[in-house]
Amino acid sequence: MLRKSLIRLFGLAAIVAGILRGIASFVPGTTPRVMLLYLVTDVFLLFGSIGLYWFELEEVGLAGTLGFALQIAGILMLIGRDVAIFGASLYPIGALIFAAGLDVLAVGSWKAKKFPRWILLLWIISTIAVPIGYFAGGLSVLFVLSGILFGFGFAGAGITVLFSGSTLDHS
Repeated sequence: MLRKSLIRLFGLAAIVAGILRGIASFVPGTTPRVMLLYLVTDVFLLFGSIGLYWFELEEVGLAGTLGFALQIAGILMLIGRDVAIFGASLYPIGALIFAAGLDVLAVGSWKAKKFPRWILLLWIISTIAVPIGYFAGGLSVLFVLSGILFGFGFAGAGITVLFSGSTLDHS
């Protein structure tokens, strides 16, 4: 019963993380206190990622478990950057590791069939768009679009977890 409640609570965290990530896409990096927004977003991403993984733990297989481990490693790097333990130069590395983990988890999730396919596709598309938008001059709109797509996908996954009554009964 406790596990089921935690999974739902962390599903709610995924919804909040998705919304915050979507909002953060529009906030310039020079905005005062933007690092606080990043920190709060990243903490919700951490707990949301745990909830999404726990939701399909028995079905995702090795790929899903590896993807989850990469996600956690990446998000911990980002949180370390947010609280100034690590320098800003670590952001691209942490974001890349998180994105790679999300894609690998999506492969395991595709096989698990517990999330709608559109969610998994949004995750993958968002991780393809972000490096192009981040590194290619004149294509920064892709960076914003990536955040929006990721936000919808992550929040959608959280909604799936939050409202999945019978699916959690075996937990």
